[in-house]
Amino acid sequence: MLEYFLLGALPVAAWSGWWLARKIQKKSSNRKNRLFSSQYFQGLNYLLNEQPDKAIEVFLELAEVNEDTVETHMALGNLFRRRGEVDRAIRFHQNIIAKERLKPEQRTRALLELGEDYMRAGLLDRAERLFSELIERDAHTPPALRSLLEIYQQEKDWPEALEQAQRLEKITGEHMGDVMAQFCCEMAQEALAEGEREQVRKHLRQARRHHPECARARLILARLCEDEGDMSGAMDALEEVARLDTDYIAEIIEPYLEVAEEAGLEDRARAQLEAWREHYDGISLTLRLTGFIARERGSEEAGRFLIENLASKPSVRGLDHLIDLSREGHLPAGSGDDILKAVTSRLLGREPRYRCTHCGFSGLTHHWLCPSCKHWSTTKTIHGVLGE
Repeated sequence: MLEYFLLGALPVAAWSGWWLARKIQKKSSNRKNRLFSSQYFQGLNYLLNEQPDKAIEVFLELAEVNEDTVETHMALGNLFRRRGEVDRAIRFHQNIIAKERLKPEQRTRALLELGEDYMRAGLLDRAERLFSELIERDAHTPPALRSLLEIYQQEKDWPEALEQAQRLEKITGEHMGDVMAQFCCEMAQEALAEGEREQVRKHLRQARRHHPECARARLILARLCEDEGDMSGAMDALEEVARLDTDYIAEIIEPYLEVAEEAGLEDRARAQLEAWREHYDGISLTLRLTGFIARERGSEEAGRFLIENLASKPSVRGLDHLIDLSREGHLPAGSGDDILKAVTSRLLGREPRYRCTHCGFSGLTHHWLCPSCKHWSTTKTIHGVLGE
């Protein structure tokens, strides 16, 4: 009878032991999870309160990398990179990649971050290999392509930069025409320096296909025409630049007039400057027209023309030229006083009078408490040409 009782009690005892062990293990696991959770949120709290050093200490205690903690380690590595501690960022991301039980998307994300670390450290060859690997895997392709594009621009590898820009445009639909045109212009500039004129034309055609309104391509074409002795063609190219964007007129006036003088086409240039004046009122154009008027009708007429233009649009450069005319005796005494007053008033009206010595915040009024950095008694009077 006793034997039957013992035989019946054995399964009960075994089950009781298993249940008790599981309960103890569960309590231990819960205690460990609570500790992990507490440390994790403590670290996050430090990060949110801009205490990265304390956050690093907490996260280092959570050293094990697994599917649940990989994002924390990833964020910590990124934090090191932002702080400029690239070596530590590289070690963190390499440690993540070395783990075998990660999901594929977690591993490729770590590869992308490691590539960014290498870029920050100036290890462009290593970064290039990682980004190329990600693109081959079709993982994080757009950001990898953008980083490759940045690398090739730093290395001035314009053919590779052009290829990556084309791939990025195809994948994302983002318009890259202007950027690709600039890469073509860089190659054209290099070919021009080496005297390879056919290559220059080839790259310029590519630039215009990518971006039909590329002003830089016309500027390089003007230089090519000038080298080949085609002054009229150079003037055509520069005039086209002005049609595309009037802001470039200030840049092209001098080379345009030099080419026109060499070609004996000054009348054409003079007429073109008058035509540009209808759409552009910059001081460079005004001063050049003043010079033409001085040669054609005398300095007094040129002075009156300049005064008339400066009255509507005061300019320091224009005022400087006006003073020269006055010193040479081509203007009546005091004729530029109103212009001088207008220029100085406009300059003083735009300049701040006070600047915070802590953060650089500037303004027209004094503040005991800086509105930007919230420091007391750091706002001081600005000294200098336009200050005290």
